[in-house]
Amino acid sequence: MSNDLSKYVTTKQAAERLGVVLDHVYRLIDGDKIKCIRLGHEWLIFAPSLEKYLQTKSKRGRPPSRASRFVEIK
Repeated sequence: MSNDLSKYVTTKQAAERLGVVLDHVYRLIDGDKIKCIRLGHEWLIFAPSLEKYLQTKSKRGRPPSRASRFVEIK
């Protein structure tokens, strides 16, 4: 990892990029899924590792909702 802080994002920014809540970002940190450093009391996420995680993360879970399945009966 590089010591250039411009390559790091905050946990809040990482959550926004991933489309998840902040707690999920902390679980990714605890599980060593993304690389980060601690600066004081704040975690900084190494942006390239975040992008790598986005490319390799599982596609499991509920699929996106489609148009309503219900048809109006007249």
